[in-house]
Amino acid sequence: MNRMKTMKVFVAMVLTLGMSGGSWGTEIELYPTGPSADSAFLRFVDGDAKGLRVIASGSKLELRLDAGQRASQFRSVAGGSKINGQLLTDHSQANVDLTLKPGEFITVMGTTVNGTLQALTLRETPDDFSAIKASVVFYNMNAQCAPATLKVAGRTVNLFEGIAKDASTRRQVNPVKLAVQLVCAGNPVGEPVDMGTLVAGERYSIFLAPGDPADRFFYVKDAVAN
Repeated sequence: MNRMKTMKVFVAMVLTLGMSGGSWGTEIELYPTGPSADSAFLRFVDGDAKGLRVIASGSKLELRLDAGQRASQFRSVAGGSKINGQLLTDHSQANVDLTLKPGEFITVMGTTVNGTLQALTLRETPDDFSAIKASVVFYNMNAQCAPATLKVAGRTVNLFEGIAKDASTRRQVNPVKLAVQLVCAGNPVGEPVDMGTLVAGERYSIFLAPGDPADRFFYVKDAVAN
């Protein structure tokens, strides 16, 4: 299957996934949407789990994230759009200024680095969707744990190995119960993260945000808004 056909199939399937994601509730449409054929997909993540506000420039519409919902849904935005806005916490703010390419899935994480809120941008153009396996990506943004390895908890199996800072990698995983252990410099760090039983055809993101690796290691189940 060529790349363009793969992307069309993937977009169609993630949009179907989004239509079934009622548990996420209704979110505010921060930016204008575009046709799915040339859309990009944008979400925001609270890296600190202490409360994050996302405010779109122009419309001034606002999205709130916190420990109970650390990530927004991916929402389609017209490819080629320029996105401006602000991320705010109680003590700091950071500007968002980026251009989205058609087919990209972009995550903007608000996280505190050396006492200052920063907007970290993670870009991916996935083309390996499988309806019979779960898809898991690992983003390492932590200089204190680089390279980072993720082991299947309680086993000697590596899920991801030797991931450098500011790098990411994705793989297909059988739909089984999964818990992952972070390993830095050959030593386990913190408690395993229990991801529950993975679901075939769905996607999961594991993050290692800047700061204390034991406190900044978490996952979210991806969702695409309808």
